[in-house]
Amino acid sequence: KIAAMIGAHLHRAFGKRFRPTLLLLATRGFGAVSDESVLGAVVVELIHTATLIHDDSVDKSLVRRGLPTVNSAWNNDVAILMGDYLYSKAFSILVKNRMYEAMDLLAEATHRMSQGELRQIEQKNRLDLTEAEYMRVIEEKTACLISAGCEFGAFSGGADPEARQAMFRYGRAVGLAFQITDDIFDYLGSENVMGKAMGSDLEGGKITLPLITALRNASDPARREMRAMIQNREFRNGHWGDVVRFVTENGGVEVSEERSSALAREAEAELDHVKDDVARTALTDAVRYAVTRRR
Repeated sequence: KIAAMIGAHLHRAFGKRFRPTLLLLATRGFGAVSDESVLGAVVVELIHTATLIHDDSVDKSLVRRGLPTVNSAWNNDVAILMGDYLYSKAFSILVKNRMYEAMDLLAEATHRMSQGELRQIEQKNRLDLTEAEYMRVIEEKTACLISAGCEFGAFSGGADPEARQAMFRYGRAVGLAFQITDDIFDYLGSENVMGKAMGSDLEGGKITLPLITALRNASDPARREMRAMIQNREFRNGHWGDVVRFVTENGGVEVSEERSSALAREAEAELDHVKDDVARTALTDAVRYAVTRRR
């Protein structure tokens, strides 16, 4: 009964369905969408949702997509078990339908996502975090599931090995661009649009590219002042505007947008392999959406 209640709650707080959409478009790019493709899309969304539930529980987040998180509406124990239930359901679908290729790709992606989450916990509140360390985490936490989904979509559409790898690279680049854009929103977004409080990443100890870049570019006095403000948690007491100003004035937003746009161009370059014109156009639009969306 409680699983059904949580399922109904999650349905009300549904997201963009970006990952399953990319998988199905990748399939369409090389052939007909089959039952196997649709099941693969379902599994990808189940894995993604399970990850969000676990992340919210670890981060003690109260709101996602404008509604209470599972851990705040119920409790952490329920959230962890619900995430486990969705993971097990996802792989049960793969086993039951003998989807061995999807099993291989998505098991590896799920393993890497867990590594990324652990790495992010290790790096919590690290103001000396490098851009390379940040990129590794977002590749594991976000890009690897998107790239696995795109590769499986191409496989189920009948793509050859070269095209499969192109779609894997497309998904990786889109995933990285998507996450960098998300991290910019934490500094520039609007709470009523984003469905979560601004500054929640920094509040949770997540040091992302806009802040990494601004700390690198700032003068020594400005850097020391900002580091002290963050370490003393002063940004929670009326100083969030100062953090946003620091990140913006020291190139954090501009450089992050440039990185995201460069990754978008990389993704688009991989679409030459896609045979179907309609799918190729939609996949190109998806790249642009990933970097120009407002939520």
